[in-house]
Amino acid sequence: MNQGQKGLIEKVLSKDMCAACGACLALCPYLKSRQDKVIKLDDCDLTVGRCYAYCPRSQVDWEGLQKKIFGPAYEAIELGTARKILMARAKDPVWQGKAQTGGVVSALIDFALQKKIIQKAVLTQRKDDLLPFGRIISDRDQVLSSAGSSYISGPTLEVLNQGPWQGEERIGLVGLPCQILALAKMKDSTLPTQTPLERVVLTIGLFCTWALAYKPFKAFLEARFDHQPINKLDITPPPERLLRVWVGDQVQEISLDVIRDFIRPACRVCPDMTSEFADLSVGTVEGMAEWNTLIVRTERGEEVVERALEANIIEIRPLPAENLSHLKEASVLKKQRALTVLKEQGEPEGGYLNLSQELREKILS
Repeated sequence: MNQGQKGLIEKVLSKDMCAACGACLALCPYLKSRQDKVIKLDDCDLTVGRCYAYCPRSQVDWEGLQKKIFGPAYEAIELGTARKILMARAKDPVWQGKAQTGGVVSALIDFALQKKIIQKAVLTQRKDDLLPFGRIISDRDQVLSSAGSSYISGPTLEVLNQGPWQGEERIGLVGLPCQILALAKMKDSTLPTQTPLERVVLTIGLFCTWALAYKPFKAFLEARFDHQPINKLDITPPPERLLRVWVGDQVQEISLDVIRDFIRPACRVCPDMTSEFADLSVGTVEGMAEWNTLIVRTERGEEVVERALEANIIEIRPLPAENLSHLKEASVLKKQRALTVLKEQGEPEGGYLNLSQELREKILS
């Protein structure tokens, strides 16, 4: 099987399985991003290429990657490896209202920059037309301007591949589960690259159930709000599950059922709700819009959290047992949906999501 551009087109792009993560971009002149799509400009005859190897929707050895990153066998099938699972929120009011929910992601990236844990960070920012793009940032003002979500996939990893880099920076990266998985595959690959993968020393993964396709979602918002500028988008935590849209000085609420038709097909086969390959994973807390759920997965992530606590940057509380139970249920449900959709699509076992039969049975039981 071709594992270069031809394989990427056959297995991913032609099947509308692209996650628009950006991992395949800025590596060669033959692939470019157009809105939230990857398009081919010319043919490439390589039988093995980074575009295919890095893609989160090409074949992934889920259990093998978990073992390489975290050590033990993959047994915590609900949420992945976790040293601690907490509630957290930023203490500085500068993050309130601007950042999402409790502001923990923005506060931790800002803290890591201030303390020289990292010198640069790769974040996602949205344009006025809602289209996200990757951005290399280095100070608080840039963190603030990148805060917030658009719920649309953007090629954030393109800027990691492209730079510019000075050759010595320690880098932090914030990404969706597909982007965090792609980065794990990039680091695991033996193919030569100019991407500074060894200098990405801190990853913060976001919780994500799905992302929306750009063109239909943008058209929906334009029609609904008469082309007025969208200031902010936010999805309320369960049990509400509403999309809040800030237009001018007003906030309007839309049921998520109305926008489900815009979900990217690639999201329907994604088994990861909580960015299981990150150092830290951050999401909302059910019923508590001002708090984040914080999953500490690695020693590096734990060190950053402990230092942030000592510096009074964030505060933490235990995550209530009921919230943790619901989070695990939601995460497993996403895995089950992904396996179901893959089976309906005729994907053979051992295909894109290369799981052992034992793990498949655990997830589906």
